[in-house]
Amino acid sequence: MKYLKKNVAFEPLICRWYAWPFLVSPATFAMVAKNRMIPLLESFIEDPDFHRESARDPALLGGTFIDFPGDVGLAEALLDKLKDDLHEQLAFADALVLANDLLIRDGNGGTLENLYEKMPKPLRGAVELGYDLNNNPSLRVFESLLYASSLYKPALQSVFLRLVTSEARPFVLTTPLIDASGGLLINAAFSDGIYDTLARSREQGLNEDEYHALKTELSGRAEGGERLDDYFTDEAPPRRYEQYDGDGMRVRYFGHATLLIDDGVTTIMSDPSVGYEGTAALDYYSFSDLPDRIDYVLITHNHQDHVLFEVLLQLRHKIGTIVVPKCHGGFVQDPSLKLVLEKAGFTSVVELDDLEVLPVPGGAITGLPFLGEHCDLHIRTKLGYQVELRGQRAMCLADSNNLDPVMYERLSRLLPNPDLIFIGMECTGGPMSWLYGDLLTRRLRREHDQSRRLNGSNFEKASRIVDQFKPSGVFVYAMGAEPWFTHITSILYNEQSPPIVESNKLIEHCRGRDVVAERLFGKREIVVADHRLRFT
Repeated sequence: MKYLKKNVAFEPLICRWYAWPFLVSPATFAMVAKNRMIPLLESFIEDPDFHRESARDPALLGGTFIDFPGDVGLAEALLDKLKDDLHEQLAFADALVLANDLLIRDGNGGTLENLYEKMPKPLRGAVELGYDLNNNPSLRVFESLLYASSLYKPALQSVFLRLVTSEARPFVLTTPLIDASGGLLINAAFSDGIYDTLARSREQGLNEDEYHALKTELSGRAEGGERLDDYFTDEAPPRRYEQYDGDGMRVRYFGHATLLIDDGVTTIMSDPSVGYEGTAALDYYSFSDLPDRIDYVLITHNHQDHVLFEVLLQLRHKIGTIVVPKCHGGFVQDPSLKLVLEKAGFTSVVELDDLEVLPVPGGAITGLPFLGEHCDLHIRTKLGYQVELRGQRAMCLADSNNLDPVMYERLSRLLPNPDLIFIGMECTGGPMSWLYGDLLTRRLRREHDQSRRLNGSNFEKASRIVDQFKPSGVFVYAMGAEPWFTHITSILYNEQSPPIVESNKLIEHCRGRDVVAERLFGKREIVVADHRLRFT
């Protein structure tokens, strides 16, 4: 039998850029291509040394610099290909800017009916014009129509297989794959079943005939396919997962915001991220610690560190249903996560709304309102969750920012108190432009950009949630600090970093009230039975 090696990473790409939802949805992809992908490559080609030096400056980690030491000619070739492949997308982005200018100029409170025929051609038949109740005009796109058009090109999708080690992976969100010679590039849409075959082979292996068929298939669809043997081994991986057979429920922490919750019948995973085995010098769960089936996956919001195609594509064959926040639909800054995942090949995606309850065997999943961390933009696709199995409850709040404690007061009157609260405390998040700047049709004033940040709760805000719900245990996510996650977040904390200082205050606050509290890192197992905690 042949098994995919335990340290083979799947890097999902669109136009050779690391993929996240904004690169899948046609409208956001058009704006990112116009305002980030092409200008960044042009800037790198003009002054590669500036980019290389800046990318290696610890003070500039996560900045918009391309980190590529190789031949600039390869970057030039990639830029030329992008411009050739993306004519329609770039025209669509230009049309969004023109339409916005037209709405600002002529949307004065009167009817917008006469503006439909003035819309730029790429937008005709694909947008609705309207006002909010303060007479501010805007447009929304019909996302389903855009996916059904030539704007959506699955042929631009690929996955790069590379062997990873304990050496830190470079930050991937600003540097495309310019040189593919260091791995195996599979030119197939994310929905293609070949990724399920590869993912299954990590655990189940391939017999001689199956492996030969995979080789044959990749020979015509992959760059570097002749190196496939380098990514497989005859050695079967360890299988460490043991089904829970105790009372109550078990919660395992896999890193960042990822929990695996199960009661022996139902298995639920939040915001999946999984470290590759043998690539970090600490104890942690890997793919070998996952069950054969994950009944429900919960996605809290549409940010690149919570919707990881790199992991989701490897888990797709195990997942029953993905639960995502309900999207009001059509506003460019808030693409439908349901549509994104369906286009990526997930066949059972369910939207959940605030306080909507999804019954599951042995319990229920309840959607919770999610304030903050989205730069004051009207973005509906965000949700916390309360998971209940066998009468035990875990509240998963991800990066919720307690901007209005009265909301949690209201929730506490409607929900039974959780036994566990899990929350992130990245309270010094980036400015709006870091994540959403590419979508803007007009430049935001610097002082506004700096004030509207991707912040989660600090101590004061998080402690109010704890005091309101009085759980038995409070756990702060590692917030991207695990070594297998820094290629997504670029985060390097020290003891003086505000999220560490603030979470230390929360831990001390909880322990002063006889509440178990800690900041998670690497792995943790918690069993809750009869509303009592046990650590193993």
